[in-house]
Amino acid sequence: MRPKTIQTIHSWTRIVLIAILLSLMYCSVANAQTVEERLSMLEKKITQLEKDNDRMAEEKRLADTKQKYMPQIHGILRGKYEYEPDLDASRFEVRNARLAATGRLPLRSEYKLEVDLCDESEIKMKDAWVRITPVSTARFTIGQQRMPFTIDAHRNPSAQYFANRSFIAKQVGDMRDVGFQAGYDIMGDGKKLMSIDAGIFNGSNLDNQKTAWFSSPGYSARIQYYPVKGLAIVPSIQHQQIAERKASYTSLDFGSYYEACGWHIEAEFLHKSYGDDAFSDCNALNTMLIYKHPIRKAESLVESVSFLGRYDYMQAHSSGKDGMDDDAIHLKMTDAERHRMTLGTTISIRNPYFPTDIRLNYEKYWYPDGGAKESEQDKLVCEVMIRF
Repeated sequence: MRPKTIQTIHSWTRIVLIAILLSLMYCSVANAQTVEERLSMLEKKITQLEKDNDRMAEEKRLADTKQKYMPQIHGILRGKYEYEPDLDASRFEVRNARLAATGRLPLRSEYKLEVDLCDESEIKMKDAWVRITPVSTARFTIGQQRMPFTIDAHRNPSAQYFANRSFIAKQVGDMRDVGFQAGYDIMGDGKKLMSIDAGIFNGSNLDNQKTAWFSSPGYSARIQYYPVKGLAIVPSIQHQQIAERKASYTSLDFGSYYEACGWHIEAEFLHKSYGDDAFSDCNALNTMLIYKHPIRKAESLVESVSFLGRYDYMQAHSSGKDGMDDDAIHLKMTDAERHRMTLGTTISIRNPYFPTDIRLNYEKYWYPDGGAKESEQDKLVCEVMIRF
């Protein structure tokens, strides 16, 4: 081959190799720039995603906070029909139309406002208190509240078993007042072993709060002890001024209940003594036996059927609301001695939003010394209660 031809081939080969090398270098640079751009875009997307996650987390936190401190509205409506054979007469009554607002506030505090729009045809404020809970087991409450005393008198109408309250819950042991109450729960193995509640109060019930200056306050204390599952032992004491502070009383109460396999067995005894012998001592007793049979079929309208029996008794009693006798020493009697036997059944309607109970009760009264009031005689009671 001629030298000139060989030189030409060599030159073109160099040119081709240089071109290939330049192309490879360009592709490498181009690819490097694309990777950098992609990394940059990826970093931007990650940054934006983190911002979006932070924003969503903040929105969720605000929503949870709003939900946490949003007032919870509760209500109870009880309407009933009563027939008294001795009078051969009937009546309809709205026994309760309660509305309550409860909630939590920042810094471990709570509140409750409850009013009954039809408590025996009257509008009455029931609860109005604020509570501090420094730890989950301790509570300090100030305001208008039920005094910690007895088992049955401390039940809300939605938790009552019978259409009409026991004598302990209605006449002898029922008391609300304005004051300060402290409570503490003793825990063990993740469950409550004991609750202790005690407080001091104006000692004038709910009347004349503005002028309720006292040198000797009312007081009340209650212990709830749970030695085994289903069993509660509840002793309590209460001291209160009545009849515009012209008289006073001290009550001791001891009660217990046991719940298991649908059964609820309860017994409670109360002894009430009046200061300066303003009235004879009053003893009261409440016993009840209840069996609740659940209906497990999800499509059934009825959720459960309960069968109930109760015997309660009270001696002659004075609430002090009628004031003093003419001698200005002794209290007027407000409730005559009586016995009562109550039998009934409760049908609970399956309703997750508005739980509904239909109660059918028959009450039989005995008055050893007479004195029965018109509305406290033998009667048939039919009640419908809705709560939300």
